[in-house]
Amino acid sequence: MFTYILEYTPLFYFIQSFWRDEAFSVLYAAKPLGWVLQNSSFDPPLYYILLHFWMKLFGQSEIAVRSLSFVGVALTTYLVILLSERLFQKKLLHWVVPALFFFNPMILYYAFEARAYGWYIFFTLLTLYGYIKKDWKLFTIGSVLGFYNHLYFLTVPALCALHYILLTYKTLLNKKTILKDPMVKSLFWIAIFVFPWFVRFLFVANKFAYSWYYAVDIHLIKSVLGNMYTGYEGTPWYLWNITKWISIVFFLLSLCAIVPKTNRKHALLFIGLVYIPLILVIGVSFVKPLFVNRYLISVTIAQVFVLGYAIASFRSKYVQWISALLILLSTIGFTCWYANKHSKMDIRTPVKEINTLTSNQDVIFADDPLIFLETMYYAKNRSRVFFYNPTGAAFPWFIGDAVLEPQHVVSEYPSYPSRTFVVHKDGTYSIEYALPLLKGK
Repeated sequence: MFTYILEYTPLFYFIQSFWRDEAFSVLYAAKPLGWVLQNSSFDPPLYYILLHFWMKLFGQSEIAVRSLSFVGVALTTYLVILLSERLFQKKLLHWVVPALFFFNPMILYYAFEARAYGWYIFFTLLTLYGYIKKDWKLFTIGSVLGFYNHLYFLTVPALCALHYILLTYKTLLNKKTILKDPMVKSLFWIAIFVFPWFVRFLFVANKFAYSWYYAVDIHLIKSVLGNMYTGYEGTPWYLWNITKWISIVFFLLSLCAIVPKTNRKHALLFIGLVYIPLILVIGVSFVKPLFVNRYLISVTIAQVFVLGYAIASFRSKYVQWISALLILLSTIGFTCWYANKHSKMDIRTPVKEINTLTSNQDVIFADDPLIFLETMYYAKNRSRVFFYNPTGAAFPWFIGDAVLEPQHVVSEYPSYPSRTFVVHKDGTYSIEYALPLLKGK
């Protein structure tokens, strides 16, 4: 029973092998704090600072490291409960919206990933809670910390500001000095605090000339709303048609959400948080690819609240209950079914096997950048792990060149009796020898 729970529920995400971005998080955050601050550019440093101290307390195991993200999402669930009580003021939606949030497949997947997204989720809710409560200090703090956690987070305070302007533009225009408005003052302080790092980012923006972003296509456009809600990125291949229908249903429910005038004020905020970032990022991606679903995880959070407003729009309590149960049970069912359908490649098993076979004179080579960071993370002696690069090709920056040091790169196998365990991109490995007389030939 316990094995079944681990393999067929989202707890599977907790125990599976690290992929390269997670391995990068550990190797990066394990560096001295000054080094982390000095080398952060595209990825702002806040998550790595948190992880740096977290690992000092709890170690570098997968569960220990992933727990930091889960703490962020657990705290977010509490904020969702508070916000749901404030927005809906109905017993049904008090528990339905938090349940939809906590069991959402996209959110749960990144709640168990050793990346910045768990805290991206938290700062999104903190900012929204501050905005809706009109706690401008909380709004400012959430916005600044959110930016220093992930660059794409700026869409959240920007959409809050747009929503505020649409609601209060007449009042703003009639004020003697607009600078006294609390939102304007908050945006001023947000700009002051994020400007230094934004400028720093601009100095390294030329890296984007060579990146891994994929161009958008018709499958994405038709299915993007479903993809964002489910976390689907193309694996398994046969779900595109399903996420297309989820997109259609969600779009229709979005229209329902804004029908009652009593819902419209805040429903429009969450609808804007869903559609405007997607339209802008996907639109730009036709020229310069920028779309990655997890970078816009705030869209998924907004979708949960839009569904809450859609349920609230139905006049009949019976229809509300039926629709709430259908959406919630469908979400939970998909989340559990999908858990092991997009698993990360298991690098832990082959490298741990290599660990049992190696002696002190042996080395481990990763023959592709895509497998180097995981190999180093799982190796019992990281100083004996190298990137095998006989052609001298550049190590892609977006894979994690910040933790690649010159001594990590080699172009030849060591001579016998040293053995070289070569880890390949597909997760297999081979054992190679270089005889002294043949070395270099």
